[in-house]
Amino acid sequence: MSAAQDSSVKANFATTSRLLSCLVTESLSRALYFPLTGFEATGFCVLLSGNVSSRPPQPIDVPYQLTDILAIVLLKHVPVFKHDSADPRGQEIGLLDPMDMLPLTLEFVQEIHDEDDTHFELAQALFARLIAPGWQFPAQSTTIVPSLDPLVLWDKFAKSYDVQEDMSKEIAEELESSVRWQKYSYEHPPKAPLFSSSSIEWEQSIVEGHPTHPMHKTRAFLPPMQDISPGSYDLYHPNLRFVALPKSSLKITYDFEQLTEPLRQAVAQVVGKEKLDVPADHLVIPVHELQVAHIQDKFKEAVIYPPEFSLPLLAQQSIRSVVVSNIFKNLSLKLGVGIKLTSAVRTISPASAYLGPRFSAQVVPALTMDHSLLTVAKELSSVVSADPESEIAKHCAAIVREAHELGSEERGERLIVCTALVESGHANTSTTATAEDEDTSSVPAVIRVFELDTEAKRLQWLDEFVNVFFKAFLPSVLHNGVAFEAHPQNCLARFSLSTKQILGFVIRDFGGIRVHPPTLLATTGVELDAVSGHSIIAPDLDDVYARMYHTVIHNHLQQLIRVLGLHYNGKGWEVVRRNLVEIIPRDHALYEAWLAPERKTFPGKCFMRMRMQGMYRFHLHGPFPNLIHYKGVTEGSEA
Repeated sequence: MSAAQDSSVKANFATTSRLLSCLVTESLSRALYFPLTGFEATGFCVLLSGNVSSRPPQPIDVPYQLTDILAIVLLKHVPVFKHDSADPRGQEIGLLDPMDMLPLTLEFVQEIHDEDDTHFELAQALFARLIAPGWQFPAQSTTIVPSLDPLVLWDKFAKSYDVQEDMSKEIAEELESSVRWQKYSYEHPPKAPLFSSSSIEWEQSIVEGHPTHPMHKTRAFLPPMQDISPGSYDLYHPNLRFVALPKSSLKITYDFEQLTEPLRQAVAQVVGKEKLDVPADHLVIPVHELQVAHIQDKFKEAVIYPPEFSLPLLAQQSIRSVVVSNIFKNLSLKLGVGIKLTSAVRTISPASAYLGPRFSAQVVPALTMDHSLLTVAKELSSVVSADPESEIAKHCAAIVREAHELGSEERGERLIVCTALVESGHANTSTTATAEDEDTSSVPAVIRVFELDTEAKRLQWLDEFVNVFFKAFLPSVLHNGVAFEAHPQNCLARFSLSTKQILGFVIRDFGGIRVHPPTLLATTGVELDAVSGHSIIAPDLDDVYARMYHTVIHNHLQQLIRVLGLHYNGKGWEVVRRNLVEIIPRDHALYEAWLAPERKTFPGKCFMRMRMQGMYRFHLHGPFPNLIHYKGVTEGSEA
């Protein structure tokens, strides 16, 4: 297989595995596990079609037909099962992770067996497990074929689940985009970051991104933007453009004009002027160069400065958050950009532009937290269009935010975005003379950079990380009813430059936080100043706990534990439990919610259910296995 073919196969599977993971974990497709011997796979799972999965399990005397099977997935590890498995044919899977899977997805088809077929022996082994009560296949006319294309699997599922045709087509386009951009990433991997690498180099070292979202690499450019093919434009090195709009047409929070003065001075120097010419009663707004097309289209009153009025940027992982090198020393910009990444258009809503600076100024200083362990990147000011249509207004917006990673070396710290720690597949990963000829591209950055070459070292590193993490993020939940959205992209880990020890975290972005206003008011005296009905407002504390569980346990720590090789043996989750018990008082509601033995499941964020309903700000939750109680693959779990 050529390198191009190999990258294509890998990219297809990267998206396929995430799609199947969501279908199973969100209970859109019931998946049954069967052990397998004599092959690389330790077992396989049968995913049932949407029309079957939406009903209770059929009794054993009502067999599943060939048309009821969506796909067969070979597994290299035993997945997490449902505690209340109800299908008599086999154990039902409650959580299927891409890391559980081998890169081979199969479909049953009605064809005559070919003994020369590559998968003939595997097909025989699968049938040997499935020729049993509860299954019915056409005699002598069924075999298996590889299913490499996520779009084919999606189309098959969508039809079985009666997904509306327009929505099904939209999702298919996003999956196709994810494959295209992932393929390019595999073929042009970023340079492997070192501990000595700057924070922005770590931000730009992402090979795959989100561990379970099927649209993890989607880049959809909304018209009137022109579509951009992978490799034709560098999203990590864009330019900053400038527009001016009447102040009367804008909502300005705090002193945006003063904070952005260094940008106006710098761009004036670029074009040889003493200062930028600004029409009377106008505000100059920095915009992403790709967003100029939306400004021209939607804001006819905008004065758009020519292309030579531009400054080079370094984009962070999110693409829309950018560093303006050599101009902003401790600030960064968050820019509204009409690009769909994962399932969300990365503009800035009027509600978010309103909230961020106010939450930063009013709420953050009042929260219960250890400031030596947690630093909040405050949003200092914002601007957004005052257009009454929020879908229009969100395309002209910008936020000025603190950037604690800039100048961190002077403080003796290395700040690393947590997503980058679990990435692998980088270019030139051999970094020492002793490993010069060794291919370490498959080794996650956290293991390579922190030299975690034994299980004991990985356990110690995880214990220190988790201990500081919980001490940083749980106090505001426990005392104030405020949960930061502490997923890996929003968190920067602070490490000592001299010892590499974890010192604390920086949290950024308030779009996905969860706040219970009565608890906040009762404990701080601060009344939340947010737009009515804002998605961050929690109706009760259980909702706060659900948001925290998803971002911290299901997303952030699960992937870290898996890449450290501490998931299947349960040791990583023992570290989590021990540290949670130490910090959460036994009489607190969070203890009952997370740690009570009877809490076998916990509400998890459902990416595909949300996408099929066109949601991204407001969440849909389903019952996911509570990983806090996971003990690993126990004896007899493969039987």
